[in-house]
Amino acid sequence: MAGMPPSRTPRRAARDPRLTALAEESGYEILGQIGTGGMGIVYRAHDADGNDVALKLLRHEISDDVRARERLAREVTAQKRVRNDNIVRVLDAELDSSEAFVVTEFIPGPTLEDAVRTHGGLHPEAVREIALVMGETLRAIHGAGVIHRDLKPSNVMLRGATEADLTGFDPDGDRLDPVIIDFGIAIAAEESRLTSTGLVMGTAAYLDPEVIRTDHSGEAGDWWAWAALLAFAATGREPYGSGRADLVFLRAERGELDIDGVPTELGQWLRSALQSDPAQRPDPVQQLEQLAALDLTRYDDPGDTELLQAGTRTSVLPVAGAAGSAATDGSRESSAQRTGDEEPATSAVPVEDDAERTTALPVTGAAPEPPTEALPRIATPSEPVTEALPVTGAPTMALPVVPPSHGAGPSAAPPAQHPPAQNPYAQAPVQYPYGDGGYGAPRPQDQPAMIAHQQWDPHHPGPGDGRSMVPGAWPEPPPRRPLLVWLGHLLIVSLAAVAPYMSLALLLMLGAMARTWERTHRSVSTRRMRGSTGAGPSWRAGLASPFRAVVALLEIALQALLPLVLGALVGIAFDAGWTLLRGLAPPDGAAFALAMAITLLITWVGLGSATTRNGAHRMLDAAAPDRLWGSVVLGLLLLLLGAVLTTVLAREGMVDYFPFPRGPRLDDIAVWRG
Repeated sequence: MAGMPPSRTPRRAARDPRLTALAEESGYEILGQIGTGGMGIVYRAHDADGNDVALKLLRHEISDDVRARERLAREVTAQKRVRNDNIVRVLDAELDSSEAFVVTEFIPGPTLEDAVRTHGGLHPEAVREIALVMGETLRAIHGAGVIHRDLKPSNVMLRGATEADLTGFDPDGDRLDPVIIDFGIAIAAEESRLTSTGLVMGTAAYLDPEVIRTDHSGEAGDWWAWAALLAFAATGREPYGSGRADLVFLRAERGELDIDGVPTELGQWLRSALQSDPAQRPDPVQQLEQLAALDLTRYDDPGDTELLQAGTRTSVLPVAGAAGSAATDGSRESSAQRTGDEEPATSAVPVEDDAERTTALPVTGAAPEPPTEALPRIATPSEPVTEALPVTGAPTMALPVVPPSHGAGPSAAPPAQHPPAQNPYAQAPVQYPYGDGGYGAPRPQDQPAMIAHQQWDPHHPGPGDGRSMVPGAWPEPPPRRPLLVWLGHLLIVSLAAVAPYMSLALLLMLGAMARTWERTHRSVSTRRMRGSTGAGPSWRAGLASPFRAVVALLEIALQALLPLVLGALVGIAFDAGWTLLRGLAPPDGAAFALAMAITLLITWVGLGSATTRNGAHRMLDAAAPDRLWGSVVLGLLLLLLGAVLTTVLAREGMVDYFPFPRGPRLDDIAVWRG
């Protein structure tokens, strides 16, 4: 870091009673403040075991804001989804109260921005080291289904970097170790459409022009920011300058990249990676391969240069021969008369080759020649001169979209006025409303470009048509657990080959639980977004859960009825076809398993299934919030599946009709079996 924090809690920090509560209840001893942002304050602390940690606490003025806590929870979720040594690890978190905080490992060392601002552009080989490590880290982030959206120098720490590491390069020394420390505005890949979150943030100098054009923040935007970050590390300057965000965006769109002084091949690589059109950029794998193979020792040839030393007196050398001597003597005499001195201390050097003789040209006029003037550049059709036009009015602001209300007509009342969207091009600095600029305080060059969007939310009533405009989509889509979900499906289908009635009961029970879970989550989120705090929304949702469960069971039964009939018909057709074609009836379990597979598939993707799917994913996310518990749940599912399949093989396809042993059997209706 730029400086070591104080060894005790500073007086200003001690005024926050939350820090005292953390020390008493959680055992965290605050050592001092090490960074601030628009969303939170970062402290260096000791945990109960005396280990150094970084503790991020929401600012006091937004600590009761449910949206701020939701965004903090998203940051924790995003970081937990990725396991990588070059991403700061989350050690502890409290997200459900006004004392919300996040504890991460403490990374000693400066941010990349502080290092470059202090020491200038890094050695090209050091830039390549940082690039390759961060490139692989970025691939891991995307592989986990996360889009970072805010890669920039202040969000990258150089773990353990020393002065020698930052001012030179030792091929045999320690390598720079970059660590990404801030996931404050990261989102899941399926939420990459900006209007799905309601707010776009990013630093203008590191924001992909494609994001501005399309309102879509995907993996390509992270790779563009990565390349822009490397340009800054190599030159010590923002790749497209600083100042107003609109001018930075315009320079990025035009490709006016500032990379003077970098090695030739590195400059070519940066221009290729920072094309404004994503289709013209190499894919990430190619970028990393090309970067590893660059020759960083070759620079552009500036041409022949001549060193002129100021203050050196230049004399005209005499030319051998009569004419040359006369000219020289005349020059000496004239010089002596002008200066009032004797002959200058210049000795005649004989020139043997006439071709090498230098003749002093006469001055054609008494007055000295005027100095050479720089001529104005004249534009040609092939290379027009671009001028920055002055702003003649207020900057353009993004206006909110006002959807039509039901029954709107000529006599309908005008829509309610909404506050104008945040202007991304305002000259005044804009603070991060929900993001954090890492461990360092925001700088003017980190001014974020924000574009506000609004979207319909069907769960929030408004005047006229029962809906209202709210920022973003609510609730957010749940984290996906596809492997666990499909293993659960396979378990239900396999169970149908042994006990079909039990399998059907399990399907209905789990479907009702999933729908109840999703409805409860939606209710709590809605109440909190409307301003309810504390445990009130959770208590109300808990009291309503039994009634929701009854309704959900009825819904899933009706939803599965037609798929069950279709599945039964397919299973009977399979059994009849097999018997008639091969002359031997297949095992009873095969027909029941096929019927359950059809029923489950149509119920999962059919009409009204979104609530069931989202609820199932939320249930699994609650049971397996991280990789450890995910592995535990995966192991249990595999054990259960193995036990069911072993039972199927041991019974050789015989079916147990429990709990209806006297109910209708397949043999009773399979007249084709003879």
